[in-house]
Amino acid sequence: MITPPPSGTSTTHDQSPKRRPWYRRPSGIAAATVVAASFLLWTYALSGVARKDPPDTLADSDYGAAAQALCAPFRISVDALPPAPASKTPQERAVVLGAATEELRQMVAALRTISPNNGPDQYIVTKWLADWDQYLADRTAYRDILASGKDARFVLRSFDGEFYTKSMDNIAAVNNMRSCDTPGDV
Repeated sequence: MITPPPSGTSTTHDQSPKRRPWYRRPSGIAAATVVAASFLLWTYALSGVARKDPPDTLADSDYGAAAQALCAPFRISVDALPPAPASKTPQERAVVLGAATEELRQMVAALRTISPNNGPDQYIVTKWLADWDQYLADRTAYRDILASGKDARFVLRSFDGEFYTKSMDNIAAVNNMRSCDTPGDV
């Protein structure tokens, strides 16, 4: 008969499996991979290597400075007009909107007298000015509605849920032409 060893003593035939180190377990390898990938991602993002200019940034910074100087006086004139809530009737609002739109029309005409010095920038500016033309047409149509006595809302076209004025304002912002963005007077 075999007697069991006294309690508290170990036998050489211990059947409990040994734990593997963390780097040899699938969960440990996965956790280490996530930590390393996160570290590398943030290192790349914060290093400056990933920094890019916004897509509508003009290479010709002189254009932005010239456009800002041209737009500023027109914008001051538009901002000096009475705000929309100050008008008592749609017809009064139409008069103020017409005056503001005429100032903006002159601003766009002045912007057409300058142009960037390279092809890609000319393409961006041409599209931007075409958006301005559409914006002026939308303002004129709205003025006509107000002049008829209807109290309507100003409605813009939207592309993929975004208004085209957002793109116009983005071009003005990234090129330091804040006076050339769309006014909030409507």
